[in-house]
Amino acid sequence: MPRHPPGTLKDPIIVKSAGDEQYCGCTGCPADSHTVKWLTTSRKRPIERCPECGSVYKMEYVGPPDDPHDHGHHGHEEPKTFADYVRPEYCL
Repeated sequence: MPRHPPGTLKDPIIVKSAGDEQYCGCTGCPADSHTVKWLTTSRKRPIERCPECGSVYKMEYVGPPDDPHDHGHHGHEEPKTFADYVRPEYCL
């Protein structure tokens, strides 16, 4: 997916998904400038940043509406990733 400049937090690369999770592979900018880094985006954590080149990806959910029976009390906590430690001044 050639794209210049790479995705930023203000203008991320959009990845559409009909499921709860979507994997996306980043090959850098320009394309193929690093080996594939696989990132996992989800409905609960839609934004991920590539640890190699800094490109930002955002999952856009396009699937069916939420299940009214899911109350979100299953006790699962998402693990921290590289994106949790990015300084605000780098989010241009």
